[in-house]
Amino acid sequence: MQEKNLESLKEISEVFKFELWLRFYFIEESNGKLSINLDDQVIEKMEGEYGHLARLASALKNTELNPEVCRKVIVEHLLDQFEGKKYEVGHIPKMLDKAIFKTEIQLFNAWTHIFEAQLDKTILSFDKWKELYDEWKKTESAKDIGLSLNMQGVQKEGQAQSRKTN
Repeated sequence: MQEKNLESLKEISEVFKFELWLRFYFIEESNGKLSINLDDQVIEKMEGEYGHLARLASALKNTELNPEVCRKVIVEHLLDQFEGKKYEVGHIPKMLDKAIFKTEIQLFNAWTHIFEAQLDKTILSFDKWKELYDEWKKTESAKDIGLSLNMQGVQKEGQAQSRKTN
């Protein structure tokens, strides 16, 4: 994969990972509705620590959450942050469709499920999450899961391509 694609894969997936980290620690339910509960001081601290990701946190703050809302806010953030600025127009949607991106996000989700009990013991920084995840990715277990997810992604892409040509 080209260096530019690897860099964008890292940056794009980081936004999705950050959103999951926010939901993991800061989600609240009230009257059957889910929202991210962050006060302004936490958002300010995030601005210093996480740069543009703090804007994502601010956009999600006190918003009634569901999968569609989260996807919409994430994609809008990605387009606003990178599209036509750091990457050419159309690059972000192409990356979101790539099997390698989908595998990375699925692997990160798997990691959070596997280690949920440990992650839930105390609020860890997003940087700590990234560090722990990167260490775990080097293990044989993670490589096996990643290979399995990648194979599933390749099969799905192949099926989609064959439907387009038929």
